[in-house]
Amino acid sequence: MKEKLLHYFSKFRPLTVGEKDAISKDIQIRQFNKREVLLKEGQKARDNYFVLEGCVRQYTIKDGTERITNFYLAEDWILPAIGEPNPQGSTFYLDCVQDTTLVIANENQGTEFMKTNPKFVELSQMILEKEIINQQQHFTTYQNSTPEERYLNLLENSPYLIQTLSQIHLASYIGVKPESLSRIKKRIFDNKTNKVQ
Repeated sequence: MKEKLLHYFSKFRPLTVGEKDAISKDIQIRQFNKREVLLKEGQKARDNYFVLEGCVRQYTIKDGTERITNFYLAEDWILPAIGEPNPQGSTFYLDCVQDTTLVIANENQGTEFMKTNPKFVELSQMILEKEIINQQQHFTTYQNSTPEERYLNLLENSPYLIQTLSQIHLASYIGVKPESLSRIKKRIFDNKTNKVQ
């Protein structure tokens, strides 16, 4: 599992043997079971996560109804503890859609690691900037798209989710009821069939 994290960091710049050893020595990896909760609404977020395997969903509950707003897959960062702390705690839930393996990082660990390994300061800033941009783009795209466009985006960019998630989770994410999702899927299939003919 550590190799997956090292591979991810190496995409930004080559790592020395010493840097690889430092990462391998200090990282905290934990396995979570399907449906295990990482964060509840109202709870103060203390940890950030990097997904090695599995899938985590982010959702809210309003009037007793769950609304999924994001999924995190392998090589995704989950950053609830970044930014100004909310006095009321988290505004969303995080839980595992399937058995999931995560790297766990908190501010204290990060500060200590950077003191010992100052070369990682620049690398961590690069990664954080990239993730903030990615998450802003995701939020903007999500907010400004129709349910059908959200489904098409999943088909194009995250087919794994289409293949593995339940209809209920998919419908919640794109913002419709399961029966409406079935109609969207049929309409997309019919359009593709008509183009082929």
